[in-house]
Amino acid sequence: MRSSAVLILPLLLLQLILNCRKAHSLPDIIKIGGLFHPADDHQELAFRQAVDRINADRSILPRSKLVAQIERISPFDSFHAGKRVCGLLNIGVAAIFGPQSSHTASHVQSICDNMEIPHLENRWDYRLRRESCLVNLYPHPNTLSKAYVDIVRHWGWKTFTIIYENNDGIVRLQELLKAHGMTPFPITVRQLSDSGDYR
Repeated sequence: MRSSAVLILPLLLLQLILNCRKAHSLPDIIKIGGLFHPADDHQELAFRQAVDRINADRSILPRSKLVAQIERISPFDSFHAGKRVCGLLNIGVAAIFGPQSSHTASHVQSICDNMEIPHLENRWDYRLRRESCLVNLYPHPNTLSKAYVDIVRHWGWKTFTIIYENNDGIVRLQELLKAHGMTPFPITVRQLSDSGDYR
């Protein structure tokens, strides 16, 4: 998933900018907020690279420059996350990317919806939400699970093994389990241990 974030983020920022270009009166500096948890170094790097790539290609924003406004937040502290979002809004960000944690993302989303600021996410979320200002780059679990069903059918697998780490993992595969149904061919389902030793 890390490599997909690196590839998708520049495309999303490009789409955001192209939508802004329709106004024909972009400011010289366009600030984009990024909320990252301490363990999200790869996401922050992808975000910074996306901003740098867009700034390097003068055909995208010939008269404007993107500036990344990075904030580090705790994954479980929605109060301070909200304060950081308000700080980003006070300096005039055009959009906010992140965070990854569901504990803070919902609060950030609520503020962005209220202020009508685009909120970009790249995280697994089982809920199908249609907020006006939210764009989630991560495929919805049902869509992803249906893709797994298509793979199994395409390859003609009659029996296979599902290995997952936590309960979220098995929820992500519910469509695959339903599609296999009550066939005479067994599916083996195994949860990995918490020890990290997967031998």
